[in-house]
Amino acid sequence: MNVRSIYLTIAFFFASIITSFAQNVAQETVYNLQKTTEKIVLDGILNELIWQETEVATDFYMVIPDDNRSAELESEVRMTYDNENFYFAITCFDGQDGYVVQSLRRDWDWPLNENFSIYIDPYNDFTNGFSFGITPYGVQREGTIDEGTNVNEDWDNKWSSNVKKYDDRWIAEIAIPFKSIRYAEGNRNWNIQFFRNHLKRNERSSWIAVEQQYTPSALTFSGKVLWPEDPPKTGSNISFIPYVLGDLSRNYAANETNYSKKANAGFDAKIGITPGLNLDLTVNPDFSQVEVDRQVINLSRFEVSFPERRQFFLENADLFSKFGFPQSRAFFSRRIGISTDTLGRTRQVPIVGGARLSGKLNEKLRLGLLNMSTAENNELGIPFQNYSVLALQQNIFSRSNVAFVFANKQNINIDKSREFSSYNPTVARRIVQNSDTTVEFKSYNRVVGLEYNLFSEDTRWAGDFYYQKSFDTWNDDNTYNHGAFLRYQERNFSIRWVHTAIGDGFNAEMGFVPRVGYNQGSFSPKYIHYPKSDAIINQEISFDISYTYNNDFSKNTDRSFSVDYGVSFTNTSSISAQWSRTYQYMFFDFNPIAPIGNRILPQGSDYNWNSMRLNYQSDRRKLLNIDGSLTYGGFYTGTRFNAGGQLAYRFQPYGSFAITYDYNAIQLSEGFENANFYLLGPRLDFTMTDKVFFTGFAQYNNRFDNVNYNLRFQWRFAPVSDVFLVYTENFAPGGPIDFVPGEDTKSRAIVLKLNYWFNL
Repeated sequence: MNVRSIYLTIAFFFASIITSFAQNVAQETVYNLQKTTEKIVLDGILNELIWQETEVATDFYMVIPDDNRSAELESEVRMTYDNENFYFAITCFDGQDGYVVQSLRRDWDWPLNENFSIYIDPYNDFTNGFSFGITPYGVQREGTIDEGTNVNEDWDNKWSSNVKKYDDRWIAEIAIPFKSIRYAEGNRNWNIQFFRNHLKRNERSSWIAVEQQYTPSALTFSGKVLWPEDPPKTGSNISFIPYVLGDLSRNYAANETNYSKKANAGFDAKIGITPGLNLDLTVNPDFSQVEVDRQVINLSRFEVSFPERRQFFLENADLFSKFGFPQSRAFFSRRIGISTDTLGRTRQVPIVGGARLSGKLNEKLRLGLLNMSTAENNELGIPFQNYSVLALQQNIFSRSNVAFVFANKQNINIDKSREFSSYNPTVARRIVQNSDTTVEFKSYNRVVGLEYNLFSEDTRWAGDFYYQKSFDTWNDDNTYNHGAFLRYQERNFSIRWVHTAIGDGFNAEMGFVPRVGYNQGSFSPKYIHYPKSDAIINQEISFDISYTYNNDFSKNTDRSFSVDYGVSFTNTSSISAQWSRTYQYMFFDFNPIAPIGNRILPQGSDYNWNSMRLNYQSDRRKLLNIDGSLTYGGFYTGTRFNAGGQLAYRFQPYGSFAITYDYNAIQLSEGFENANFYLLGPRLDFTMTDKVFFTGFAQYNNRFDNVNYNLRFQWRFAPVSDVFLVYTENFAPGGPIDFVPGEDTKSRAIVLKLNYWFNL
């Protein structure tokens, strides 16, 4: 048994002992549900008889600014159900005029909007569930919950609500169809938590008490909803979501002389196999309405990860995408149907179709099965490809689980002249990790992984221990990827330890692994102080010690040490400062200011530098606010000054205007040119109503001399049914006026799309 095996065995054993002895400290507050035979009218007027007879969940606890007393402004929740819907009547008492919200847009940012949110765990596993939120203006937000705390707000589904405002309160009535959520059949014991963000007073409160150091969506801190009978069976639960679109586009960079006119159609379908298991189907999907990625100035040596926002991949996404750590994922759904062209822009690779089966097989076992195929793309040089993933997750102890993943990418009918004939680690990393745009292909790439996720009942302990191995036609050496993470958290302190080891032959073409061939770790303690102050909520100091060695620990390639101090104020503002010391060894030639000049930092050289960073977030309740940072210090052979953040003005409740900025002034040693990289991103969000939205934003990145426009109009004419009109354009700063095709304007497209959600 080698050192790595011993270390993993010890980690697994230690984690098991922790889980076995952890105790649940969640309060056992119970709500006895009653069924109604009345028709519930969602009007914000609680005149139905059931609302007078049913229990009331009240006596909320304050979380912010103090977590040791009752909420100053009370909230009340009433619940009932019939054969189709789970109903909520929410009363938020409020003696002040006006509410703080960003706009009337759906899927708002939780910290920046007054709202009331519901967190439901219908599996009674304290791990997976659903979130539904509403603002005083009746604007909705929904999401899925994984790992007991994480909310993915990009998930969309069908539910109804209405809000009525009074002088001293606002009342929301909500109906969540049983067909819109998944739950364990026959389970009469659901976990539930309510959380209110009263932003104008900066008061956050919850039904079940939560200490400040924990996430409010943590399902451990939840009460019980007791059903008088088995929750209703959903019966036929089939949704059919077709779309049609028209597309007018022209690629000037490819010397296209005319506009291309296209029409397209396809559909998604959602089939409820059981109340807890869902089958998603897609045929010729289109994601043109999905907002384009926000650009970044990446000065590191490695690829940057962007979030997945495409609806087909979102439900139960954690079941597929959480294997490994953020820099060592076995599966990354953006590898399917997205690539990068020669201009560095993300481009769609047509998806022919696919299927995804996911959810609960029984009370303890979750299943994820995905299969998708993409079409050949001659422009990007990509052949027909098939992607398959099998994921299993078995709950053990109270909240922990063991999981298995198998990911397979198959290149179909590839030209043998383009197939890898031998293994070259440098070429493999360049081709596989930098982009899906490749010039050579293997017939297949596979990854198998096993993982243990630790979550103690009292939420103090969390951990993750995994092992993965890749398989290719051309390499069998050092194809491992394993890691361990352990965190302990108390009210005033937390300790976090992480270690990852990835062999230089590991290859996860369906995953996100920007670097291979290293052993990496970090140790991070933090102390939190809660002063008795009317101005300060808390202050914290933390340290981070990180290291990276090569495979056999013979060479230290990276290390860093940082100290952070931060203060959160009762007026919602915050400030923090960081000092850090960094060391990097160049294991390949690197130009830190590419594409400027041809001078490089040569392989084998190493560099040390110090830097200081200051962050400031202004009062979020003000119409004008700023979230910004300043950094100054060393950078390889010279210095770097950075100013980044966002300046925003809110003209509530109809929208906001914001400018995102990132400026880097880099001065290196003699022989290098000076570089001034900046990225500007003005953005306008305008919501005429809670169903009609306009978003327009531009991004100018001088590093690649490119301006990108994205203008998007959306009309939600029925639940989860929309009309989109989307315009995009890329051009050099000299365009579009007096442009030279292929030189100034690079591409232009306008898309009109209609989709409709049918419940069958």
